[in-house]
Amino acid sequence: MAKIAKDDCLTIEQAVIAVGCSKASLYNYMNFLDIQRHKFPFDRRSYVLKADIEQIKQFVERNRS
Repeated sequence: MAKIAKDDCLTIEQAVIAVGCSKASLYNYMNFLDIQRHKFPFDRRSYVLKADIEQIKQFVERNRS
């Protein structure tokens, strides 16, 4: 598995702003799309890959009524 750089990720809080949803909705989208959270040493925050955020945005756009 390739190493993930922090620069390729957003925090959960940043992801919520980027997608435009609540934290609970973001976690639901992540579970539904089987997207993993990432942790880095000496950092308590969870991160999501920027590419995965784009996948969530596309999913939300397709399924909004």
